[in-house]
Amino acid sequence: MEKATLSKSRIVVNGRFLLQNITGVQRVEREILVALDKLALEGVMEAPEVVLPVKGEIIAEPELKVIKLERKGKLSGHLWEQFELPRYCKNKTLWCLGNTAPVLSLLSSSTKVLTMIHDLSYKYFPSAYSWKFKALYSALIPVEIAKSDVVVTVSNAEKKAMSEHYPNLHTKNFHAVQNGGIPDADADLARNQELPSLADRHFGIYVGSLSKRKNAEGVLRAAVTFLKRYPDMRFVVIGASSGVFDSFEVDIPAEVSERLEMRGQVNDPSVIYEAFSQARFLLFPSFYEASPMPPVEAMTFGCPVVSSKIPSLTERCGDAAMYCDADNQESIISAIDTIMTSEDKWRELSDAGLTKSATYSWRNQTEALLKLSGCKV
Repeated sequence: MEKATLSKSRIVVNGRFLLQNITGVQRVEREILVALDKLALEGVMEAPEVVLPVKGEIIAEPELKVIKLERKGKLSGHLWEQFELPRYCKNKTLWCLGNTAPVLSLLSSSTKVLTMIHDLSYKYFPSAYSWKFKALYSALIPVEIAKSDVVVTVSNAEKKAMSEHYPNLHTKNFHAVQNGGIPDADADLARNQELPSLADRHFGIYVGSLSKRKNAEGVLRAAVTFLKRYPDMRFVVIGASSGVFDSFEVDIPAEVSERLEMRGQVNDPSVIYEAFSQARFLLFPSFYEASPMPPVEAMTFGCPVVSSKIPSLTERCGDAAMYCDADNQESIISAIDTIMTSEDKWRELSDAGLTKSATYSWRNQTEALLKLSGCKV
């Protein structure tokens, strides 16, 4: 029996992400959901179903005009996703936008599945993840790649890396679609507002999970050096570690500790955007990324980016970043010093970032996913 035709079946979105802390993957899923709601409001498409477990509290519930959230089932977490979600997707197209998809739906002839696999960080940095996490992903990802009707990742760099790990992807309906940045409506407002001048920006900032693959230890070491060199500056860290990430220790000298602000997990995007609009630079020397949002978000507010020179970030940032070697503290500090000491370079990167960030849109990404699902938009 052939599977349901994508273009003729209603879309069901796996909404389990709404119950999870908001890190990079969850933010992508949320922005795509908001873009779907706007398209449905405009009459471009039928409103999709969004199904999520009954158990659990929705974190920062998005404001949706048309789409209704449907809470179903008795289980929670991966058990709900694997065993209950498939019941609600028969003869429909299931969108799983957060790396994992139910095997029963993948094997079903009555359900089409679009799976978004953001990255393979668990393969590149296995020590940063728990054995349970690695076991789950090691079991699920190959099945998803083999059985999903459409596989999507979020950059050409990640598409290349995934193809090297899974050669059979070359014969699949496999695509790269870049993430957006800040919400489209907020981006339009940001580009029309007067941003703080260089003289009014008194801190550096890092936004992201405190994980090994994001070089969190390197970020904090560089922050300490930065604070020692620039006594009138502060450094703000927004992000938190969780059970799946490994820990690290960095000695924070008393002389700079009061100017190093560890703000932890922030689920309110407006707080992060305000910080970007006031920051002198974003420090983002990751070892591994797929299509991260903080660089584009920072650029939207005229905040220059100090980024590691890895394929996904050069693809994402283009000529709108100051690049460094993530493994080399001197390289990181040198890039920061250039931004701190050259007003011309700061303005050049700020202007380039504003131009580059305007090329990213959640609506564009969502419309691309709809086209891959056989929908006319």
